[in-house]
Amino acid sequence: MRAPVYLVRHGQSEWNVLRLTQGQTMHPPLTATGREQAAAAAEVLAGELAGPARLLTSDLTRAVETARIIGDRLGVEPVPDARLREQHLGALEGRAYEDSWAQAELHDWSDPELPMAGGESVAAVRRRLAAVLTELDPTEPTVLVSHGDAIRSALAHLEGHSMTDTPWVDVPNGSISRWDGTA
Repeated sequence: MRAPVYLVRHGQSEWNVLRLTQGQTMHPPLTATGREQAAAAAEVLAGELAGPARLLTSDLTRAVETARIIGDRLGVEPVPDARLREQHLGALEGRAYEDSWAQAELHDWSDPELPMAGGESVAAVRRRLAAVLTELDPTEPTVLVSHGDAIRSALAHLEGHSMTDTPWVDVPNGSISRWDGTA
């Protein structure tokens, strides 16, 4: 049996509250609620992990802040990895959610290689998350702090879903998804 992988979505950011599409926008920090969500995730992880774990994080501010809170609780230094970033959403970044959703309605989701709004394709996100997951030591519990779409891509990869037949998974701020090698 392999050691578990924990995929943690960053806590609520200021742009989540403002309902602005973040994608790979670097700077939106956590809100007070986001810091509380990160602390709650840290407590759950502390209760789950019997010993040391590896902690990797997206290098975007909201993820780094979340990882630091988790790392402080677990006594582990977070290691940034840009491959854990959110999907690059091109021209949608900084726009209101409603504008982004309207644009998403026009996107051809049957083609996983098609970039979103001049940004990154679903397939590209999946490949970079798969690369991270492939490099993990299966004997070492690992916590990955990332983003909603990136976590959906990672879970689809881990569960063996095809690029075009991936079920929607809700990934709320501060949530933890655990995978231990079983589907």
